[in-house]
Amino acid sequence: MNSPKYLNYETRPAKFTERKMLLSTFLRLCNTFKGAYQYIGLGGLSFTDFKLFHKELHIKDMCSIEGGLKKEKVIFNSPYSFINIYHEMTSEALTKIDLTKKTLVWLDYDGALDNYMFEDLAILFNRLPIGSVYLMSCNKELKSDESGEIYTIEQFQEKFDGLVPFDIKVSDFSGSEDHRTIRKLLTNLIQKTIKGRNRAGDNIAFHQLYNIVYQENRGARMFTFGGVLTDNETKFEDLNISDFDFVSNDDTVYKINLPNLTVKEVDLINKHLANDEEAETLAATQIVTVNDINKYKSVYKYLPSFFDVRL
Repeated sequence: MNSPKYLNYETRPAKFTERKMLLSTFLRLCNTFKGAYQYIGLGGLSFTDFKLFHKELHIKDMCSIEGGLKKEKVIFNSPYSFINIYHEMTSEALTKIDLTKKTLVWLDYDGALDNYMFEDLAILFNRLPIGSVYLMSCNKELKSDESGEIYTIEQFQEKFDGLVPFDIKVSDFSGSEDHRTIRKLLTNLIQKTIKGRNRAGDNIAFHQLYNIVYQENRGARMFTFGGVLTDNETKFEDLNISDFDFVSNDDTVYKINLPNLTVKEVDLINKHLANDEEAETLAATQIVTVNDINKYKSVYKYLPSFFDVRL
């Protein structure tokens, strides 16, 4: 995790919007499955997720994995004494954490897809109990580390040997399809791991809930994937989150597109939120466009507000 050296995760609007979207579903899921959760994440230096999930979900059992920054700096920036810091790489740290607890885990990687992400997934899905929520985020661009160019089929098969579908095509590495390819690899490994557990006597299933892409202004193209572990009898409808339009239990991807609006323009749209027919009328003022209005309506509940405060 090198991005905390260069980016302040607390002032990235698309990431913050995604975080609040996820939180709204976590509240429902935690209520559905009851009981205490632990949180596992990549805290970096800002620990933004940790602060939010502690305050809103009342989680006090927290583990932060951070192997790319100085341990002393990470510990100094930790906001709460109850956060357990693991100063090592994820695949090593996850073997030391008690994964028999009901867990909310978000491995928010800043790099592109790599083998260790699948190692992490296998460790988690071999041990996590029912009610646990798994998420991962990564840069969705499928480019070779060596050349910096989009993978060839041969390079991709060599890199992710055993995970690659037999019918992979060059077009699957393109910007419009790369997230679908990543999802396919992750889903295949999840289903394989779950089948192994069920053959050994467990009774678990995985319901995909998150299939999200976004890009900060001129930033990395990111992909977030995840879902919840249930018993085999639980259906998607039983989870009580199907009313969120960004929740996806199939290949449908949700794109976070943020409008560029001033505070006064936001106030103008808010006054007409309940009337869908007002969009054309507002656009006729040439102050806001129909596109901006639609973007705003899709995310306004989760948009952050940033202010310059003089201390």
